[in-house]
Amino acid sequence: MDDGQFLRRIQDKIERMAGRSIELQVDREEATQIRVELERPVPLVVLGSDIFQYSGFARMCVEYVVESLRKHRAIDTLEFHLLLARN
Repeated sequence: MDDGQFLRRIQDKIERMAGRSIELQVDREEATQIRVELERPVPLVVLGSDIFQYSGFARMCVEYVVESLRKHRAIDTLEFHLLLARN
């Protein structure tokens, strides 16, 4: 699967799990970035390019983004650790 297909699958999964549309971008400069901008009509999700190299990082990003979208705010570190522990 090429990078474009992989991104479409990640975007589809996030949108399905969160129940809303997003705009997805990849940051090739900051490879470990996870950012969700919720103040836009269609939230912007920026993920670092490490998603292409590390499948665990990609899964973690999806979980973080979905939870942030569901709560309509960026979740903090402790909340995220608890979320990962449940899964």
